[in-house]
Amino acid sequence: MTRFDADGSIGSTPRIAFATRGDADPPVLFLPGSYSTEAAWRGVWAHLPEGWRLAATSLCGCGETTETRSPGDADMAHELAVVTEAVRRLGGGPVHLVGHSFGGTVALASALFDRIPVASLALFEANPLDLIAENSLLYDEAQALSTAFAKAIDRDEPDAAARIIDWWGGTGAFAAMPAAVQAFCRGVARANSLDWETDFGFRPERDAISALRIPVLLVRGERAIPAMIAMTDALGALLPGARRAVVAEAGHFLISTHPENCAKLLADHLERAVGAPTRGEQGSHDGTIASRT
Repeated sequence: MTRFDADGSIGSTPRIAFATRGDADPPVLFLPGSYSTEAAWRGVWAHLPEGWRLAATSLCGCGETTETRSPGDADMAHELAVVTEAVRRLGGGPVHLVGHSFGGTVALASALFDRIPVASLALFEANPLDLIAENSLLYDEAQALSTAFAKAIDRDEPDAAARIIDWWGGTGAFAAMPAAVQAFCRGVARANSLDWETDFGFRPERDAISALRIPVLLVRGERAIPAMIAMTDALGALLPGARRAVVAEAGHFLISTHPENCAKLLADHLERAVGAPTRGEQGSHDGTIASRT
């Protein structure tokens, strides 16, 4: 049975949303993207084996998870605190991390953060923007979008969220959403602006990514936008051993539009990954994320 709850903060521990199902290994932690809560994974969960030990949380500022960031103070450490707390609730790990969009970027950061034992990564349209920093056309487009979005929020543009959702999902994606979902997106638009700040500030060392020796699954939609294709290709080049998949006829929101396809890819990945060495078993450095300047 699925349980959705939120525990109060203890000291610096963030208040987080936390959903669970099942109690049999492997423990799998799901991270949603921006404009999403832990419930974003329900469709995928419906197609996964009942006994598996599944958990999901929301990231900063969404659902029941506390927003600890502010403009100018939105580095990845805030999101890692959420993941660390979720892993603690799962018994301390190692865990298989699954992330979509910005949640995929946070999952990648978590695997580079040696204090969180990660058994494998499954990244669905993960968007570590720094990986396309050398592509001025795509990177500048993303930066311009983020800047314009932040200004739209500051002037209380009613549908500022549509700027982001339509960029990822295509023109009209926001308008096609149910009214309740549109309202939720409007309510968390400021959190999404901070997500962009967090993502742009995450500058992982390429060598650190290549040094990961855990199973990795990279998934994108067939209709992914050019920036997403470039980011997925960049990750694939850094992780030549990663398994890659493209979900036919899917776009950025593939975990919602094609949950059964995503679940099949994930189930196969997890079956292959069980028993592989975890990140925590490969040796560690100083418990920080290697980043470039």
